[in-house]
Amino acid sequence: MARRHGKHAALQPQRGVFAFGAAWARAAGMSFADGSSVIFYFTIRLPAGYHRLHGFGDFPLARTITIVAAVPMVLSVNPSVKANTAKELVDEIKKNPGKYSYGSAGKGSALHMAVELLKYQEHLDVVHASYRGASQAIQSVMSGDLQFITDAVSTSAPMIKAGRLKALAVTTGTRSSVLPNVPTMKEAGFPNYETSIWNMVMVPRGTPAPVIEKLSVALQQAVKDPEVRERMEKIGVEPVVDSSPDNAARFVQAETRRWAEVIKAGNIQAD
Repeated sequence: MARRHGKHAALQPQRGVFAFGAAWARAAGMSFADGSSVIFYFTIRLPAGYHRLHGFGDFPLARTITIVAAVPMVLSVNPSVKANTAKELVDEIKKNPGKYSYGSAGKGSALHMAVELLKYQEHLDVVHASYRGASQAIQSVMSGDLQFITDAVSTSAPMIKAGRLKALAVTTGTRSSVLPNVPTMKEAGFPNYETSIWNMVMVPRGTPAPVIEKLSVALQQAVKDPEVRERMEKIGVEPVVDSSPDNAARFVQAETRRWAEVIKAGNIQAD
């Protein structure tokens, strides 16, 4: 986008997006509302801790202007687990309540919430092991300390292809281009299950409407660029096209309501 419009773009990574969203909140509050600052935010839902503190509303200091991509996740098990499908795994968990454990990158993380959604829908009794990062959680599944995990396709695919993890299903509505032989959760027998890690772009609240529209159009054009799409798809990231500010806002509101039910039911709080 910067190259297309002849602008210089400087990236400033922020830490702590799972810790009640403090990092993006500070970034939004300290940025100029003139289009010169945008916030790239990736999540499966609004941080669980944010809901606890502020209720179930929109972002207080920033506005979503477009969803640029969705990252599919994949439900995988240690190869020694006898289940070969997502349905078989769920059936085994129901037969053995409290005996199956899974890992995540921390409470409220994408890995955690993807399993919490399945747990909520299927009334499962499983043990959650919270780690400081996804790599540690994946390692514990591969070593056999844990039985299963739901992680981004982009990071799990190498271990799946090497036979160190057994893939059962992807979480998105369509199959992943990186793991085309792995069925979706819907195909596996869970018609109401679908989720992904959103990649969205936000601006500080108060940014003028004409500036928002210009940024949104530029971002949508960038996502449609064949080179950009190819690079995204190669690593398992699915481009989202034609996500206008209004469409993005409606999506965020709907997802906020959906995850609020899961968060309340599981009494979930971020680390």
